[in-house]
Amino acid sequence: MSEEVRAGHYKDKAGVWQVDRRSGIDRRDLRPVSQINHERRKLFRRQADRELYERDHKIMVEEALKDFAEHHDGHL
Repeated sequence: MSEEVRAGHYKDKAGVWQVDRRSGIDRRDLRPVSQINHERRKLFRRQADRELYERDHKIMVEEALKDFAEHHDGHL
């Protein structure tokens, strides 16, 4: 005798078929997930990462302003 298989169901301890709630579509998959937002969550996961990011960003902005000033004879 072969064991019956029902898609989206499972047998409990008593042998009664139950609907598997996990078999449906995950509603989190239906949300539009922005790759940028995902990257920000990964980047800002820890406070130390956030501090490093802010320090590096400040340095990059200062360098960009210096480069801009050099190209425009020291005038911003």
